[in-house]
Amino acid sequence: KAILLPLLALAVLSAGCGKVPTPAADDAARVLSVRAIPAAPRTFERRLTVQGTLEARVFANVAARADGNLDALWVDEGDAVTAGETQLFQVDPVHRENSRTIAKQNLAVAEASLDVAKASARKTDAEARKATLDFARYERLHQDGKVSDSEFEAAEVQNAQAQAGIAVAKAQVDLAQRQVKQAQANLAIAEKNLADTKIVAPISGVVSARLAEPGEQMSIGKTVLRIDDLSAVEAAAFLPAQYYADVLPGQTTFRLAVGGREAGSHPVSYRSPTINPTLRTFEIKGLVTAADGLVVPGQMADLTLVFESREGLGVPSPAVLVRAGRTVVFVAQDGTAAAREVETGLQNDAWTEILSGLEPGEAVVTEGQTQLHDGMPVDVL
Repeated sequence: KAILLPLLALAVLSAGCGKVPTPAADDAARVLSVRAIPAAPRTFERRLTVQGTLEARVFANVAARADGNLDALWVDEGDAVTAGETQLFQVDPVHRENSRTIAKQNLAVAEASLDVAKASARKTDAEARKATLDFARYERLHQDGKVSDSEFEAAEVQNAQAQAGIAVAKAQVDLAQRQVKQAQANLAIAEKNLADTKIVAPISGVVSARLAEPGEQMSIGKTVLRIDDLSAVEAAAFLPAQYYADVLPGQTTFRLAVGGREAGSHPVSYRSPTINPTLRTFEIKGLVTAADGLVVPGQMADLTLVFESREGLGVPSPAVLVRAGRTVVFVAQDGTAAAREVETGLQNDAWTEILSGLEPGEAVVTEGQTQLHDGMPVDVL
């Protein structure tokens, strides 16, 4: 034991006299294995993806036009209907039929009264002509002194009464004609009320909702059915207000995806004329076409609006780093890593556009770049 202790102390002193490598020397000696790909041109887009809804461009909420009991409902959800032909439902027609019958009778009475007034007018006119002739004869005889003043005055009064009778008869005919027109208007109203009890399809399409059942009490304006025209479907979405100037109907397009499946590219056909002052959003719509049964009203959809598309030099986004406040990428060149300060642009699908600081074809480090320093040796795998 006395011999071993001095030997151990000597060994420790000998080790302390050796050179300890510095971290810088380690970095210079260490070769880091990295992966790199060449910078290459790509298509970049300034775009926005939002969630929207597919909806029928044309639809109708069919409501009752008369109050009363819902007597019949002839269609169900899923039924196809034709505009102006398919009968949908009927509300209490009996009361309106009775009102129409009464209106018809009133019109017949008014027309008969008009006939009586016209006949009376003709009789009065004939009597007036006779009175006029008699007055003319009495006037001549009075001038010849063959009739007394009293007889002449009686003929004059009778003639005046006859002329007044004509005016009365004309007024009675006019009144009867007005009564006929009034009765005709009442009949038209009664027929319209009766027609409103039976509703036919206002548009062609498919019944998508049935909101009432026979026997229910209806009021004017209560919705009974909804019809959707599936031949024209729109995608609708709300965008943040800052994109309002970027959306130009007829020019801006969007890519549609439904349930993760692509459903084509379509132009924006509508942009709301105002921005909601509370939500700071505005609505857009675009007409879409059927795509393998994907386009169905009511579905959620993703709309990717493309505001600008251009070619640019691209690198994978993970390759872009921020070092000391500078945006850099590392280029593998002649076995060393060179830091390049770059200016970036658009970012799409995990790729970043490089506006300056990098040339096409240069090998940009995409794996291991976070451990690199400028000038560090690398081995590109």
